[in-house]
Amino acid sequence: MNRKFIVRIFGIVVALFLILAGDVAHAQLRTRVFLSPRLKIGWTFYSGFNYGLEMNIGLFNLKEEKPEINVCLAPQYMLVNYKGNVHSLISVNAVLESDYYRLTLGMGEALTKWGFNNRNSNKAFGYNVGLGLSTSSKFTPWVEANGFVLKNGYWEFYGRPYYLSVSGFFRPDPYVVYETN
Repeated sequence: MNRKFIVRIFGIVVALFLILAGDVAHAQLRTRVFLSPRLKIGWTFYSGFNYGLEMNIGLFNLKEEKPEINVCLAPQYMLVNYKGNVHSLISVNAVLESDYYRLTLGMGEALTKWGFNNRNSNKAFGYNVGLGLSTSSKFTPWVEANGFVLKNGYWEFYGRPYYLSVSGFFRPDPYVVYETN
């Protein structure tokens, strides 16, 4: 991975924690490592259907009382249909998640193959921002709005400087790998 990319992801995570500095001062940090895979299906405006996978990796809790606030790292791979072509959106996100909301900030790249037998490819880097909402019931699907904003603005393979999408997913019970008491 590119060193600039890692530094930027670290900067996003630090900024996320600084935003929550008031909550962190009163919180009891508890290490809780868990895995929670998600299959996302949705719609990208000006394009078409999108679908993909996300692996939510929980790192620790900021607050133990209900609702818990989990701090997570979430690599995500989404495919977006656009005019008979498929664009891949690959991102690594820092996530704050409770039973009712989910805030996502991250970086990634958009990739498309084109030409005869898809021999050519183009990449564009960007920032991913998302907000998801749900109820406390695990049977209610999450609805998440995402914006993937391209760093260099206009990208000729999409015609817009951003991807705006709405997707839904179910959050399974997490598989707890490690937990402190």
